[in-house]
Amino acid sequence: MSAAVKKIATPFGEYEPRIAGRDELERAAAVMGDALEAIARVNHDRWAAERIGQGWRYGEERDEARKLQPNLVPYEHLPESEKRIDVEGAKAIIAEMIRLGIFRQ
Repeated sequence: MSAAVKKIATPFGEYEPRIAGRDELERAAAVMGDALEAIARVNHDRWAAERIGQGWRYGEERDEARKLQPNLVPYEHLPESEKRIDVEGAKAIIAEMIRLGIFRQ
């Protein structure tokens, strides 16, 4: 667990988000290889479809009031920094699946 993650009080008791550590993320990358990019692409498309359904459109700069978002583009046209966010999310999902025994190393 990352040292930056802290517990907070909620109406349901204390909550401490479970964040995969570096070793778990590296294992996920090794297990999935190139499939991580495919998972990242699917997650981006899911996110984009949700935003479009909420009335967001492409805009060169993000504008909450006008619902403009520069990342409403096909995955391959995202800046590398945005792709990296999607890939890291995919690694976290796979790391949790490994922890649960769904994927074996």
